[in-house]
Amino acid sequence: MASLSPALLIFDIDGTLFQTHLVTVPAVQRTFADFGLPIPADEKIRSFFGRPVAEYEDWLAEQCPPEQAAQIVEATNQKELALVGETGELYPGVRELLQKLFETGHCLAICSNGPVAYVAEFVRAHGLTPLFRKVLARGTHYESKTVMAAEVRDEFPGLPLVVIGDRQDDIEAAHALGGVAVAAAYGFGAEHELCGAEVVIHAFGELPGALRALLPAHFKGE
Repeated sequence: MASLSPALLIFDIDGTLFQTHLVTVPAVQRTFADFGLPIPADEKIRSFFGRPVAEYEDWLAEQCPPEQAAQIVEATNQKELALVGETGELYPGVRELLQKLFETGHCLAICSNGPVAYVAEFVRAHGLTPLFRKVLARGTHYESKTVMAAEVRDEFPGLPLVVIGDRQDDIEAAHALGGVAVAAAYGFGAEHELCGAEVVIHAFGELPGALRALLPAHFKGE
């Protein structure tokens, strides 16, 4: 990997670092089966990946008898947390590449639309805690990903900013803060959401090349 002066790299989780469908889809479907409810289709569940958690939980509740909605949403969330470490998987090459980026001096952070407990369990279960200087979960604390990313940027000022994610709000956050965006086309976002990114990657391993294209002035060579 080329040597690069430090940059602030803010990562999304779902569809960027983590294969969310291996966790959330079975969590929803198993919980609904346990309660004797119609089982939601895979694609419908996937459509909520990367969106604010409130939208996802509102949809879950709408599928349930009103008197059981809160119980079923909580049961689904607990099942999801259990599966994060049991069946959840990073995309190929994520751990190794994050380690290299960390070792070469980049400042790594996470800004996720997921709930606090989910984001914390993801980082813990996959042994990523030492690599990230800042981990923020939207939950009910932030009104947008831009607000989250601004908090990170303000804590580490003066570094070139790159936001890596698979949804439109990742790209919008990068541009709102004067940074550049890398779109993860292998994730869950629709094609039209990614068209504003400076670079589109089709596998996580393409990220070093994207950084070389975006920040050539900061590279010192091989």
